[in-house]
Order: sequence, then structure tokens, then C-alpha cells
Amino acid sequence: MKHFRLILTSIRIIVTLLFAGNVFFMVQLYNSIKERYISDVEQSLSRADQIETVDRIVDAGLVGDDDVVWLSIGLQKSDVGSAMDTEQLREMDYSQGFRRVDKQIMSMIAQHLHDGSYSDRIGEPDVSKMEEAFRRDLNFSGYYPKEVYIVPPDGTLECSSDLWKIKYRVNDELVYSAFISPLTGNILREMGGVILTSALIALFLTFGFWYLLHVIARQRTIEEMKDDFTNNMTHELKTPIAIAYAANDSLLQFPDPKDEERTKKYLTAALDQLSKLSGLVESILAMSMERRKNLTMTKEMIDLKELLTNIIEQQKLKADKPCEIFLECQEDATVEADPTHFSNVIGNLIDNSIKYSGESVNIIIKADAKGVSIADNGIGIPEKSLPEIWNKFYRVPHGNRTDVRGYGIGLFYVKSIIDKHGWSIGVESKSGKGSKFTIKFSHYCPLKMDGVKN
Repeated sequence: MKHFRLILTSIRIIVTLLFAGNVFFMVQLYNSIKERYISDVEQSLSRADQIETVDRIVDAGLVGDDDVVWLSIGLQKSDVGSAMDTEQLREMDYSQGFRRVDKQIMSMIAQHLHDGSYSDRIGEPDVSKMEEAFRRDLNFSGYYPKEVYIVPPDGTLECSSDLWKIKYRVNDELVYSAFISPLTGNILREMGGVILTSALIALFLTFGFWYLLHVIARQRTIEEMKDDFTNNMTHELKTPIAIAYAANDSLLQFPDPKDEERTKKYLTAALDQLSKLSGLVESILAMSMERRKNLTMTKEMIDLKELLTNIIEQQKLKADKPCEIFLECQEDATVEADPTHFSNVIGNLIDNSIKYSGESVNIIIKADAKGVSIADNGIGIPEKSLPEIWNKFYRVPHGNRTDVRGYGIGLFYVKSIIDKHGWSIGVESKSGKGSKFTIKFSHYCPLKMDGVKN
């Protein structure tokens, strides 16, 4: 048990660490994608600024005859690298190099457009046009934020605090601040496959771990029940054996034929204890039923009335309270069954009717070739307990009833034997109004005699 708890605790810690690690790396992935998106937004803002600036230059007439603004920029060879063939470009991560060169070019263009040769002659920037160009460029890149704002360095904007703020600088000088709706939806869609896969794995692991714990807990409970059953049964077996042995030993050691009262007393005590011992043996047999999956019934044709009459006499003999048992059975009714197990089933049901009743009990047994029903006027079974009574070790709670002992396996045994025969059994009961158990012989078919159907 100590090692089991240690292993269980270790598994819990490992699973928790795996979940925490998965969340950590998911956050890292989210932040990485977010940084890339912000970089794209910065470039869109740069292009929007350049478009708006060029428009002002054109409007100010500071262009050539063909309305073209000519710019001269310079790049060092190190900006694009010395590798020119495909393999070398792939080894040097060309896509990242291209992104770096693109930003370098855009930065040079921005510096040229914002230098003194233009800024004094083209007037103040048109923020609304820049916002329009900014939004259009974002849409072209696949981003569709609901809110887009651009604010000069000395301007203010009242907006919700959850907007992304992008700062646009030229020569390390703040030129504009842009505010856009978070692109969380885009990021999550890009991460959709990873998130879904991680969620399914986490769900599967959680369910598997829970189911494993559930099964282990159930097995431990059943094992503890079996141990308690074995301990209790061992103690219970000793008592009737000891009493019956003592009674018979006394009669043998000190016989007194004249003392009929003493002889009857000891024989009655021995008979009661042997009857109790028989019930305990039946309980042990029921306990082993679950493990005997291949148990077969030794079936033979049985005279129902004769069998039921004998069982009734035995039950009356060992009953510890006034008991009236009425039998209604067809004279020629027969059934193909295992006589030992079938007798135990009927005896078990009658015994339950006697135990779970008041100071006296009336039992009515009806039988024919179709089946057997056993009805009593006992304390009944609560409706909520009816689906559970066939389960092993289940005992119906009866409040203050502490005078009836049992192990919760009698009806489990009954159901097992009925199933082995291929029959069915049902119960009708209400608290305080008695119970009725009905066994149906599913193989029944009417007999034909002299061409006449019964």
C-alpha cells in the first residue's frame, strides 16, 4: 500500500508538471506569434506613413514632370549577404534575412521623407488619410482589427486599455503612436491545431487517470468487503458448529432417555444451528458464484409442487416467528432445472420474506409451468433500492432494523442462478406493503396432448 501511494503521488506530480509545461510552452508560442504580428503591424504603419507623406509631396508640387518622387538610398553588401545560390540562402535563413533587409529599406525611405528638405514645405500630416492607408495595408496582410487609430506624439486618445499600442519611430524619434484592436483571434486561429490537439491529449489523460483511480478505488473497496466477509463468515461458522457440537456431545456423554424435555431442548438447539450453518454455506456458495463463470446447471425435470412443499416445510421448521405459507400450484406442473440451485433460490426468497417482516408473516407462493411468484406482507423495499438489490454486497437500508443480519449476497446469488438457467426474475415492492418476486421460465411452451392444445 505504501508503494502504491508513492506511485500514485508520483503520477499526479508528473501529470501536473506536464500540464504546467504544456501551458508554459503554449504561452511562449502565443507571445512569439504576437511579436511577429506586432512586427507586421509596424511595417504596415511605416508604409501608411510613407504613402501619406508621398501624397503631401505630390500635392505640394515637389515632384518631377511625371509626378514621381525619386528617392536615392544605399545598402551595404552585408545587408543582403554574400550568399547568392539557393542552398546558401537556405542555410543562412533567407526569409529572416529578407525581413531584416525589408525593414532596412523601409527605415531609409522613412528617414529620407522625414528629413528637412520636405518637412518644412509639405505641411502637417493628414492623420485620417494615414489611418485609411494603415487599415487598408493591414487588411491586405490578412488582419482586420475593428478599431484603428493613429495619434501624433503630442496628441491624446481616449480608448479602451486593451488596445495594442504600436510606436513608430524615425531616427529614434517618436513620430506616431498607433492603436489597434488586439489580433488575438488571428493568433488563436493560427494556434488552433496545437490548442485542439493539446486539449484532446489533456482531456484523454485526465479521463484515463480518473478512470484508473476509479477502478483502483472500486477494486480496493471490493477487496476490503471480501476480507470483511471472510472474517465475519469465519466467526459465524464457528458459532453454530460449536453449539451443535456441544449439544450433541452432552446428549452422548450424559444420556437420559427419561428427560425428554432436556433431549428435545438440545436437539432443537442443534437443529437450529445446523439450519443456520446451512444458510451460511449457501452464502459462501453465492460468494464464489462470480468467480465460477463456467458453472453449469445439472438440469432435470422437477415436480414443482413436491419441491415447493418440501422447501416450505423446511422453512417453517426453522422460522423463528409465526409464519404462514400458502401454496397454489398445478398438480402436474414441472420445470427443467438444477434441483440443488433452484431449491436454494426458492429457499433464499422465502427466508428473506421471513426475515424482513414484522412479528409474523404471511407468504403466498403461486407456481405453474410458466413460473413461480413469492409474495409476502413484510416491510417491503424502498423504490430507490429496487435497481440495486441484485448487486453483490448491497443491503437495503431499513433504518432502525438491526435485528436482521446478512451479507448482501443472497439476491446476487438468486439472480446469478436465474441467469444461468436462462430465465428472468422481477420484483414489485413498496415500503411497508410487502414484496413480490416473480420468476419466469422463458423456455415454457404449452404441451400438446391427444391433439388438443392446453
